[in-house]
Amino acid sequence: MTADVYMLPPLPSSTLDIPLTYDLSPVVAALEKAVPKKFGDITQRIQAGNPRMAVAFEATRDPFSVSLNGQTAYISAVVHYAGQGFYKPPVVREVSGSCGIDGVKPRAKITIATDIRINPDWRLKGKTRVAQVEPYSTDTRDQCRVTVFNINVTDRVIEATKTALEAKRPMIDQKIGSLDIRSRFEGWWHLLEQPIPLTDSVWLTINPSAVRMGENVGVKKTLVTALGFSASPQVVTGQKPPTVETPLPPLYPAAVGNGLHVLLEGVVGYDVASDLLRKHLVGKEFNKAGRTFVVKDVRMFGIGGGKLALELQFKGGASGKVYLVGTPRYDAKTNELFVPDLDYDVGSANLLVSGVEWLKHDDVRDFIRSQARWSVGNVMDLGKEQIVKGLNRDLAPGVHLAAAVQQVQGISVHPRRTNIRLRAQADAIAKLTVKQGQ
Repeated sequence: MTADVYMLPPLPSSTLDIPLTYDLSPVVAALEKAVPKKFGDITQRIQAGNPRMAVAFEATRDPFSVSLNGQTAYISAVVHYAGQGFYKPPVVREVSGSCGIDGVKPRAKITIATDIRINPDWRLKGKTRVAQVEPYSTDTRDQCRVTVFNINVTDRVIEATKTALEAKRPMIDQKIGSLDIRSRFEGWWHLLEQPIPLTDSVWLTINPSAVRMGENVGVKKTLVTALGFSASPQVVTGQKPPTVETPLPPLYPAAVGNGLHVLLEGVVGYDVASDLLRKHLVGKEFNKAGRTFVVKDVRMFGIGGGKLALELQFKGGASGKVYLVGTPRYDAKTNELFVPDLDYDVGSANLLVSGVEWLKHDDVRDFIRSQARWSVGNVMDLGKEQIVKGLNRDLAPGVHLAAAVQQVQGISVHPRRTNIRLRAQADAIAKLTVKQGQ
């Protein structure tokens, strides 16, 4: 008997995805208040470059609307306007013309583009520009050129509108920067630090460690950023693990990972392993190495040092008891444990004296190796059931953890003195969904 050897195998990095949403309605509302809905005065003349020419206009703006493309928000509106043009010739009386006063008003379209980013300190940052101020179309109805001198009122309306919007750019960026996203995400971070109960004395710990930002998608007035938690999830047994709250780490722009990899552990008792071997070994007669023997009993137990022992009692050409030792392995194809290096321990080998030395024959040893296999499929199935249960639940009102477990695959075996522990990896695609307003 030697000391137990017990080391955790490394797992690939895990990512728990979460769509971080921020509604741009407050930005639009602020812009609605800041940008006048009416501007210009049809009774106030403005010199049009030539001292003999003047124009006057008045415009009305429709409400702003939002469309999103990636990380860019486009805030748009349509302006309806009326205009007049005046010309005072040197001798004859003044001539004038108008558009949109008594009939259909010409239109212009305005668009403000705002590039939105999340800083490492979890603050939104906007960079706003006036992307478009131009006639709504090339149709005659959206062009205002009046009098025989073709005075262009449309250009005056476009210029005045652009000037008004340019003055509001700092206000838009300031409003975007005031939106609070850190406090919400910090709450979700601490939720994931809480152990999740699976069954009695079995817990799932997510162990988040970092956050990465992926692609951005616009949905109506909401910008959705794909974020990924880097995590080291693990199933542990015993008392509820202590919860240690850590500060929300800085946000790093990087591609998110490829799913959640949960480390879990199944325990196979040596009594169970021994019973499984007894079912297809005890009482059976075997002819090996030119001799016949019958297995009376088998027993498996741990001896430390990462090895186990197999006690084999036999009768037939000779009666006795021998011990074989080896290191168990996991067969992923058959979901079985087996001992490929099973061999006689030194004490048994020395006791196989004349008359029973045939037991040391390679055929006998290889036969015993081939029989030292037992299924752990039920352990895998149970592990998958527990992971599915643990990864599909409400963590808090409006915050739901959802996952699809794709497979549970054994990765290593750790025999101890008291039992055999099978380390497995559950692969899942997991998301944290948050209802709007949470």
